[in-house]
Amino acid sequence: MQQPTLVVLAILLNVGAQVSIKFAGQQGPAQTLWGQLFSPWLVGAVALYGLSFLLTVRIYAVNSLSVAAPFMAACTFMLIYLLGYLLFSEPITLAKSAGLGLIVIGMALVLN
Repeated sequence: MQQPTLVVLAILLNVGAQVSIKFAGQQGPAQTLWGQLFSPWLVGAVALYGLSFLLTVRIYAVNSLSVAAPFMAACTFMLIYLLGYLLFSEPITLAKSAGLGLIVIGMALVLN
């Protein structure tokens, strides 16, 4: 894969945006819609998604779409699974772990 540093950065920005959205959602249902829309977590998530999007445009320009997109998605799934456990105490289950294992096997096949 060409430009691996950009790939890693785009993945991390995307994951950061998703985690920020989760934090924004945990601010509580008592907060008004406008308060949620302008929460620092949500504004940060939009900025992170925007940066990730711009990097992804460049990544797709120099890599095969059928390899780059699934690879980036798989890495995102794995990191979100780990961060869900570490930051939000989400359970690690056999079914989820098996699903991620299948994704890893699939990516190994795609990358060959």
